[in-house]
Amino acid sequence: MQLAVYDLLGALFASSDPISVSRHAQRLFARIRGVINDGFEDPDFGPREVAAEAGISLRYLQKLFTARGSTCSEFIYSLRLDHAARLLHRRASLATSQPLNEIAYACGFRDYSHFARKFRDRFGYSPGGREGRVTVRAHAEKRAPQADDVWPPAV
Repeated sequence: MQLAVYDLLGALFASSDPISVSRHAQRLFARIRGVINDGFEDPDFGPREVAAEAGISLRYLQKLFTARGSTCSEFIYSLRLDHAARLLHRRASLATSQPLNEIAYACGFRDYSHFARKFRDRFGYSPGGREGRVTVRAHAEKRAPQADDVWPPAV
């Protein structure tokens, strides 16, 4: 709550210079990315929790992501899928038999079928597909927008 009050006071007394406003938004967005990085593995974690943790309104959170051509939900799913790809790559490299549903749950997905659908949409093959066991990273270039795509500040 205290951060929200500081943000409001800062916005009230901030100069109308767009560069300083942009710097403020960049710092806030960096803080939001940190909040998301810390919580994306929780299946109950979503935009409402991000906004509450960052001390801003849900609408303002949406506005920050829209300015960067994405949404908070897309960003969270992207981090979850990136994490899943790393875990699948590790699973293949170590030749372990970790169940795929465990990987899905570890990445913040409640339902394996939802995870598999999102993974297939993102990478073009299922998480348990033969390609996935060989190398997940090799196909990362053929992808939907990733978490890293919204990191550069909007100008």
